[in-house]
Amino acid sequence: MRPAARLQALTDLLNTVLADATPADRIMQNWGRQNRYAGSKDRRDISNRLFAILRHYGALTARLQDDDALLVCLLATIMLEGETLEDALRLADGSAYSPEPLEATSVEKLTQALARDVSQDKAGSWSVPEWLLGDMEAHLGEDTQGVLLAMLERAPVDVRVNTLKTDRASAMADLQEEGFAPTPHAHVETALRFEGAPRLVDSEAFQQGLIEVQDAGAQLVAQVCEAQPGQTVMDFCAGAGGKALALAAQMENQGLLLVHDAIAGRMNGQRPRAKRAGVDILQIVKPAQSLEFTESCDLVVADVPCSGTGRWRRSPETKWRMTPEDLAELHQVQADILTEAALLVQPGGRLVYITCSILASENRQQIDNFLQETPGFELSETVLPFGDKGQMQVHPMNSDTDGLYCAVLQNVSTS
Repeated sequence: MRPAARLQALTDLLNTVLADATPADRIMQNWGRQNRYAGSKDRRDISNRLFAILRHYGALTARLQDDDALLVCLLATIMLEGETLEDALRLADGSAYSPEPLEATSVEKLTQALARDVSQDKAGSWSVPEWLLGDMEAHLGEDTQGVLLAMLERAPVDVRVNTLKTDRASAMADLQEEGFAPTPHAHVETALRFEGAPRLVDSEAFQQGLIEVQDAGAQLVAQVCEAQPGQTVMDFCAGAGGKALALAAQMENQGLLLVHDAIAGRMNGQRPRAKRAGVDILQIVKPAQSLEFTESCDLVVADVPCSGTGRWRRSPETKWRMTPEDLAELHQVQADILTEAALLVQPGGRLVYITCSILASENRQQIDNFLQETPGFELSETVLPFGDKGQMQVHPMNSDTDGLYCAVLQNVSTS
C-alpha cells in the first residue's frame, strides 16, 4: 500500500474503533481479513499507528480542538512519527484510495495545533478523559501524572512461568533455544518479559504448558493471594482462567480449585488450558451452583469487571468509550460480587478483591463501603508489596506492570 492509502485506511479504522464496542485489536484483525491487498507490513504499520493514536487521542484532540479523524491522523503523523507538516499534507493528495486534499481551514487547524500549548490542560496533556481525572488523582495522588504518561507507551509482553512444570531459569533457556529473547521481570519472580510482539503461542514452550501469556501485574496480585496446597479455593470471576492457573501452581496442584463466572461461556477454554498446564484440581462451578459452597472456601478470589483503566496501554480504545453511566453500573456490579463472594468464605478464610483499575471509586472506596456494610470482615494485617496493610496498587511506575489493585480481606467471624 502507498503511504497515502495507509493514511486513508488508518482514518477509516479510527472512526470505526471510536464508534464501535468491539475491541480494537479484533477490529484490526477483521479489517486485515477483509482487505487482503494489505500485506503483513501494511497491517503491522497501520495497527501500530492506530494504537499509538488511541493512546494519545486526548492530547491530539486537545491540540486540534477538533475530533476529525483525518486531522487527528495527520497530527499524529507529525507529532508521533516525526513527519513534517508539508510531508504529512502531501499524503492527502486525492489519488485513488487516498484522502482528498485539505481545505485551507483544515491546514490552519493543523498549523495552530502544532503551536498550541496544552501543558496547563492536565487531562489533555496526559491524554485522559477529564471526567475521570479526579477519580484517578484521589487514588494515585502525586503518582497520577507519571502513571498516566507511562500509559501512553506501548505495553511489553509478559509470560508466567508455570512452576508445576519448570522454573524461570529453565524456561528462559528453552525460549532462548527457540530464538526468543526473554528477560526476568525485576519485581515478579514468575514473570519473563519480551519486547515487541513475539508469537509466543506458537512456541514449543507454550505448547508444552511451560508458560502462559499473562501481564506481570496479574501475576503479582495472584501471588499475594497465597493459595496453599490442600486448600479449597474459588476463582469467583474466572473468565478464561489465567489467574486460576496461577493459583493452581501456588497450590502445587493439590486441593480443590473451583472456577466460577457469571457468564458460563467465558470459561469454555479453561479445561484445555488446564490440561496443557498440567492442572487436574480444577472444577467448573456453574452460576447457579455457587451457593452450594457457602462458607466452604479457604480463599475466594474476585477479579471483578471494572473500567480497565489500568490496562490502557493494551486497550487504549476503552479510554474513550467509557461513560459515567457505564462506571456507575460497574460500581453496582462490583458491590454485588463482593457481597456474593463473601458468602463463600469460611470463618478464618480470606476474600481477595482485584481490579485492573486506577480509580479510587472502584478500589479503596469500594472496599471501604464493603467493610462498613459487611460485619465479620476486616482488612488483612499483612503489608502487601507496593501497598500497605491489606491493600496495594501496582502500576507502570512502581512495579513496571499494568495498573492493578488488590485488597485482602479476612473473615474474622467465629461461625
